[in-house]
Amino acid sequence: MNPIDPYRAAVVGVGFIGAAHIEALRRLGVPIAGVLGRDAGPSAARAQALGLRAYGSYDELLADPDVHVIHDCGPNDVHADLNVRALRAGKHVLSEKPLGVTAAECAAQLRAAQDANRLHGVNFTYRGYAAVQQLRDLVQSGALGELRYVRGHYLQDWLLFPTDHNWRTEAPAAETRAVADIGSHLADLTRYVTGRALERVLARFSRMHDTRVRPAHGAVTFAAGDGEGTPYPVQTEDQASIWVDCAGGVRATFELSQVAAGHKNDLEIELFGTQGSARWRQERPEELLLGSRRDERVLRLKDPAHPFTHYPPGHPEGVPDAITNVIRAFYATLRGETQPYPTFEDGLAAAQFTDAAYLSHTRGDWVNVPATPQEAL
Repeated sequence: MNPIDPYRAAVVGVGFIGAAHIEALRRLGVPIAGVLGRDAGPSAARAQALGLRAYGSYDELLADPDVHVIHDCGPNDVHADLNVRALRAGKHVLSEKPLGVTAAECAAQLRAAQDANRLHGVNFTYRGYAAVQQLRDLVQSGALGELRYVRGHYLQDWLLFPTDHNWRTEAPAAETRAVADIGSHLADLTRYVTGRALERVLARFSRMHDTRVRPAHGAVTFAAGDGEGTPYPVQTEDQASIWVDCAGGVRATFELSQVAAGHKNDLEIELFGTQGSARWRQERPEELLLGSRRDERVLRLKDPAHPFTHYPPGHPEGVPDAITNVIRAFYATLRGETQPYPTFEDGLAAAQFTDAAYLSHTRGDWVNVPATPQEAL
């Protein structure tokens, strides 16, 4: 990308993921017009620390003619409103996932983007790893033979204790938590690397803690037994097991948990074909483990010639690099190049998967996932 890009960005949300977007934009040479946070005081201080303008309101941000792209890094429940307003104001939008709380919200955002003829994207970060791109290439090349089965898990332990608190733990049951927050990544990754739609699901949700404790003074977590905090009932799931039928007779199983002790950000996907298998783990992001009947499992490192690779093998590239690759592809497309990146169609597909999983859990039966446009794959 050129050191000075013709497009200027504004970032909504200055927390962990907002800061990651700012870092990526600066790496890519995309000018940042300013930022907007939820609370004026902390937002202004954060903006000052970053050397950026702090907008006083979203209306002020949208009225700025120097802003061409909105990076929506706010909480899940505000994505739909912020993104639709941005699109109607003529801005392009790159949103964090999940795109919306429900599939209906996501569909409305897709229609708004199409009506406004604006570029739209969703930051499914894990597509940005070079090894994931290579995994997709392996499937498409037929190197694994005919694809038959996929297994995947996404395991974390950041909500292991009842005193671990986050706004997601107070969401209503239908909004889901483990499935919407991390299961959406695994669903998108499966769709992307296999090129197969997820057609129906059989899901079972469970909770380790039916009651959690809201800490005093706005803390995220606190020591058990210190006497501070307010108990509250939990409606969303801590973990889920999901069977998935994919297009073309491919079967998949997903295991999701945010209470799996000892697992920090353990996302893994393994593909099995009639000639071989391939496995990728997010915590070892530059490696593909390939297997066949004839040979022992072979470790393949990232391809140094791949356009998503920017450092030679042995020089690890991680989450910030993957986010940067997604944002790089979005801006390249904005400038007239053709580079793959996840769109609102992909955000809608993930939400349809989440909605179907919740409905399957409540019914105790298989539920069909609505079809999404083939180009979203």
